[in-house]
Amino acid sequence: MFNEREVYQLSIGAACGLSWPSDRIVIQVLDDSTDPLVKGMVEMECNSWKSKGVNIHYQVRDNRKGYKAGALKEGLKHDYAKQCDYVVIFDADFQPEPDFLNQTIPFLHHNPELALVQARWQFGKNISLRPAN
Repeated sequence: MFNEREVYQLSIGAACGLSWPSDRIVIQVLDDSTDPLVKGMVEMECNSWKSKGVNIHYQVRDNRKGYKAGALKEGLKHDYAKQCDYVVIFDADFQPEPDFLNQTIPFLHHNPELALVQARWQFGKNISLRPAN
């Protein structure tokens, strides 16, 4: 996330709503926001999902070195991330359907020579790309 005021709730909610066994999924929100207000809102949203029993981790970097790739590199350094068999990366304005993992993970699982599944996406219908008033 980077100052994603308009989409953070939808994106985090969609990731937390993925249909996958709860003991086999970790949600990690990587936040590079520079706006303290947005950072606070994203952290509160993560804490709200955590209070509902979702295995979610809110991670903040103090720099934007490497931008998205740098955030991913930092995010993968955490012990809980190292224990994961698969990593799925969603941009902040992407809201996956609940069955996204059921549609994609089998390609990797049944084809060990594959390292990546790229999926098509579209902007959410509930997102306004116009500035908020």
